[in-house]
Amino acid sequence: MEIKILGGAREVGGSCISVEADSCKVALDYGIKLDEKETKKFPTDFDAVIISHAHLDHTGSLLSLSKYNPTIVGSEITRDVTVDLLHDMVNIQTEKGNFEYKEHHAERIRQCWWARDSIALAGMKIKLQPAGHVAGAKVTSIEAEGKKIVYTGDICTHDTEILQGCKLDTLPKRPDMLITESTYGGKVRVPRQKLIDELMEDLLKTMDNKGNVLIPTFAFHRSQEMARRIDNAITNGCLPRYNVYTISNLAHKINDYFNQYKTLFTKEVRKQKMPFRYRHVKHLYRTAQIEEPAIVICTSGFGHAGASLRLLKDWAGDKHNSVILTSGYLPPDSPLKTAKEEGYFKIEDETFDVQALVKQIELSGHADQNQLIEIVNKLKPSRTVLVHGDIEQAEALAEKIGEMTDVCIPERNDTIDL
Repeated sequence: MEIKILGGAREVGGSCISVEADSCKVALDYGIKLDEKETKKFPTDFDAVIISHAHLDHTGSLLSLSKYNPTIVGSEITRDVTVDLLHDMVNIQTEKGNFEYKEHHAERIRQCWWARDSIALAGMKIKLQPAGHVAGAKVTSIEAEGKKIVYTGDICTHDTEILQGCKLDTLPKRPDMLITESTYGGKVRVPRQKLIDELMEDLLKTMDNKGNVLIPTFAFHRSQEMARRIDNAITNGCLPRYNVYTISNLAHKINDYFNQYKTLFTKEVRKQKMPFRYRHVKHLYRTAQIEEPAIVICTSGFGHAGASLRLLKDWAGDKHNSVILTSGYLPPDSPLKTAKEEGYFKIEDETFDVQALVKQIELSGHADQNQLIEIVNKLKPSRTVLVHGDIEQAEALAEKIGEMTDVCIPERNDTIDL
């Protein structure tokens, strides 16, 4: 078998890995790097494309496959959310004057999707198992030509309030090759409950001061997780009643998928009839509808556009307000990154001074260094390929696992023979 790293090498974003045997060829993910000006084109001659989960850095290039009648494999919720994210991407590109893709291209992806956990191709068996990370995320294992590959996609081994972590005991042991993310290969996080407690403390402080809280997040999974977390905290009396809003039509639509596919979630979530219909969190369509003081959970998660950018401009100058960042990774050009690190941010030619508290609390759905080491220790792969991580993160992880497995940190378009 031949493995070629087409995207996601020494970087976060644009994930795509080609696995080619004598009789067939598949792609593991087909993503896009959102902060790149020029989108890189991947090959289109795959017998199947296996999608680990719905985030655009793993799915965003699927539009370019729409005219080739591809076979796309992934979970049902990954299909539904991916198609909605692709529709959203088409609309954004159209607003920018890019008319390469239209609505029917996104719908074509839905028509080509096989929602199943295993498929057999000529000389190749493929199996998908829960990965944690987000709803519907899968670990992919491939058997062909007497060899075994495990691809984690984005993986999380710890439980969250709504989702169980990946159960490592269920994954194939002693694969010839493990291809794993390394997003936090150099980081060890404090226990998740401590982070949640810290979040609640910061929310309480700002609420006591009648300030506004901006929580930029992603429309898929992180928005639902945060809205439910705050909704439960108010219901349980951990937080006082307050104006709490979500602003994202896409996130609002995805709530329905979460209710529809509630069997994917924890036992507590499954017990409720409509677990993602909130009592104290209201959906708004525009920032003008906000009644202050308020907590607002909104897109875009990196602050580049949408309600989060508008509210960052409006609220960053007031010391009574807070901006809570729950993503561990921020692109270099994110105004949230400069707001946190430099105390100001620039939008075009205008500079905004930051007086509000800007704090990063990494409630991540990615495995940290200790969990990634545990994955290698449990699976005991002969070779491990580190992708989906900046070079510093990948190198830090490689140093920790180097005595357990042969480690490779490939560059883009590197080919590995198995």
